Amino acid sequence: MTPADDRPEEFRPPTALESAVRALGADTVRYLVEYIMLPMRDGIRLATVVFRPRAAGRYPTLLVRSPYAAAIPDRSKPMHTAQFKKNYVLIMQNERGSEWSEGDFGILTTTTADGQDTLDWINAQEWSNGKVGLYGCSSTAENQLKLGAIGHPALRACVPMSSGAGVGDIPGAEGSNGCFFRGGVPMIKGWALWHGPFGVRQRPKLPVGADGDELARIFRQYSVTVPDFSSPEYAEALDKATMQAPSGGILRRMGWPLTGYETFMADGPASPAWKVVDLINASHTGATPSININGWLDVGAYETVKLFEFQQHHPDQYLIMAPTEHCRMLVTGPEARLGQRPMGDTRFPYDEIIISWFDRFLRDEADAWRPMPKVQVFLMGAGTWLTGESWPLPETETRTLFLAGHKPANTLWGDGRLVPAAGGAGTDEFIADPHNPVQSLGGDLATHDPICVDQRVIECRADVLVYSTPVLTEPTAIVGDVSAELYVSADVEDADIFVKLVDVYPDGTAYNLADGCLRLRYRDGFEQPAKLVPGEIHRIRIGGITTANYFPAGHRIRIEIAGSNFPLADRNWHAGDRNDLATDGPIAHLTLHHGQGHASALHFRAYTGEITINAPMSDTRSGGRPVDPARRHA
Repeated sequence: MTPADDRPEEFRPPTALESAVRALGADTVRYLVEYIMLPMRDGIRLATVVFRPRAAGRYPTLLVRSPYAAAIPDRSKPMHTAQFKKNYVLIMQNERGSEWSEGDFGILTTTTADGQDTLDWINAQEWSNGKVGLYGCSSTAENQLKLGAIGHPALRACVPMSSGAGVGDIPGAEGSNGCFFRGGVPMIKGWALWHGPFGVRQRPKLPVGADGDELARIFRQYSVTVPDFSSPEYAEALDKATMQAPSGGILRRMGWPLTGYETFMADGPASPAWKVVDLINASHTGATPSININGWLDVGAYETVKLFEFQQHHPDQYLIMAPTEHCRMLVTGPEARLGQRPMGDTRFPYDEIIISWFDRFLRDEADAWRPMPKVQVFLMGAGTWLTGESWPLPETETRTLFLAGHKPANTLWGDGRLVPAAGGAGTDEFIADPHNPVQSLGGDLATHDPICVDQRVIECRADVLVYSTPVLTEPTAIVGDVSAELYVSADVEDADIFVKLVDVYPDGTAYNLADGCLRLRYRDGFEQPAKLVPGEIHRIRIGGITTANYFPAGHRIRIEIAGSNFPLADRNWHAGDRNDLATDGPIAHLTLHHGQGHASALHFRAYTGEITINAPMSDTRSGGRPVDPARRHA
């Protein structure tokens, strides 16, 4: 046994991270912990914690890079327990400018170069077997995307979960800029919420004159605390600051130092500031073996699907889409809910898959890996999984529903219809009042509110157009991308259009599935914004929507169209280019044209294969009944 005086951990109280790691099997007899300020190529040192076996040997490494304080999430415990039994090395590193890592912070700035330098260092250690895997959710996933595409001799496997903010201009996702924008509209609430605690450019730093050992001691003993963005106090302050204008000053009103939020808000989706952000784009044509895991109502669901589409021709690329919100994929149950909506049995062998994935690539245990379909997606509403070897699934076809109605489509009591063929020409009018915007309900990060919510309170507003199919007599499954082709005119120089896809239950309960939007100045592209000509009709396309949802007979397919979705999305003041500085502006009067000559339509991919129905438990609000699991639909 190692003498106690060779194990200084015996003489100091463990940190929360050390206690968590020990409880998972990396006890002080078998494992040692090192706190290292690891130098990068430009001399900047990154705070790095290494848990590695004491015994001599060469071991596989799991690397987690993050802007957050190092911690072991509950959902990761089974994987770490299994890996510590097999003598994995665990390394947790803070991105530059976060926690005690040196340098100024910028979201995903120099992340790829720093990741490469860290992999070089790991590869050179006598305890490394030269095989490293990357793992993590949200920011720890975004770190993996560009690095995985560029590749590194030591990087053998990745598992990005709830990614999307690391995705740039790849086919089908142009202009997203890491989910900061949707159709050129800034997603202000989620990004203000994130940048406040985590996006501050300059933070307290370790003393410059301390040597390596002293730096390690200080780094271990203290932490850089940031506000808990899940606390009610933070939520209340953010809500107050967000409701006021201008939108570019939300965080400054809350007293925050400068963050990237202000820069991105000022310059828009074509800002040169995005050039220094390490987003994967179409020029990055390689791929490391990866399991891409996300949830259908996650903020990055669309970007994750598009990234898999872009990389799926490479070996060992997998996609798993769950019925969950941000970073909740691994939380499953026999009677799960997604926000307010019942999902049924969502259990799935994530732990088994991820553990065997890393054993396969980092320990060369080919027998540990059980082959699985390249694509596995949960079909909401049917409580079942669809599988395939490519995306879009081959058993899908593009279908179209046209917007129609003889009377106004305003509110859920209007005459807005989705029909299989374009009818006679017609128009529907609605307003967008920046002083009374359509409020957000569900969606985004669901930090303080349910992500899936009955939308009828929104559909009661006169400034919301509602288009629905008749009650379905045959089931329909939408599996894949959804887009809206709309013909619109306005009496202002700029305006926004939002489209929300909704599943309407027999009793009228209307659950949100996904949404997209477009700031009309960008109708011809983000590089060439153009003012609207009042009264001129423009054909626009709104995309960025993807889902997998089963609409049984008795349900209806619905879309909502509005001029705002505040505070998740920035409201448009219809007053000029610097919307982030605006505090007032006119009410926009918008007209949606439909029917012959201006056939506004909803396009989607319908699933044509066989579906096994394992319906979620009946919800008293849905009016539905459990469906016989033996029932099948072709």
